[in-house]
Amino acid sequence: MTREAFDHHVGKWHRREPEMALAEVFCPAAERQRFRAWGALQFELREAVFELSDPRVTAVKTSWWAETLLALGKGQGRHPLTEALLGVAAPWSALARSVLDTPQQPQRPGDGEAALAAMRPLAQAIAEVEAALFEAQPAAADVVAVHLLLQRLPAGLSAEDAGRVPLHLLARHQLRSSDLPSAGSEPLLRDWAVELKARLPARLPRACLYRRLRCAFDGARLQRLAGGRGFAPPSALSTVWRGWRAARSR
Repeated sequence: MTREAFDHHVGKWHRREPEMALAEVFCPAAERQRFRAWGALQFELREAVFELSDPRVTAVKTSWWAETLLALGKGQGRHPLTEALLGVAAPWSALARSVLDTPQQPQRPGDGEAALAAMRPLAQAIAEVEAALFEAQPAAADVVAVHLLLQRLPAGLSAEDAGRVPLHLLARHQLRSSDLPSAGSEPLLRDWAVELKARLPARLPRACLYRRLRCAFDGARLQRLAGGRGFAPPSALSTVWRGWRAARSR
């Protein structure tokens, strides 16, 4: 593994989730490379599963990542990120199966429960691998599922899956999926944020630091979206304060 290749992938993740770069100060130095590798790997998996416009490319990418995760379970590092995670006994095969299966799940859910249900198998696999990586209790699948659905916004709104926004919200606001990227969709997005935030617990005391931080930051992003303040993350100062509280909540 070259440092440059590893840092490249971590940089891609940090551009999507800049709050996690700020939160590294709360991660012990000895665990920081694993913390970074796990965050960046999840970004790569999300990109392969949800963010490629051509289903044929999605099939190729998810197959490659599934094989790479299976190889990791056998002690083989085929990618700079998986190389950094070698030596951990985790359910990599379950994660590989979920990476393959999730693109086949319904992409236009009828309601919020259906949206979460489509994400739960992948979310559960992520939670169980994460617990093994950091020797902690796995977070509830819905906590990770909310994160996956939040990350599908806002870029996904103009995609074929309409960002996984449930159809009942489109009906409530009398909108079509083609209306979603417009300013007129803000009330709908506020309602969706309220639904998602209601699924997050106030604290995750037995979960690992990574998930405690991510849950706190997801809650803050959803709170801003529910309040009509858009998708931009909170300020750096409030992020560090929130990260400090999440780090202490163990």
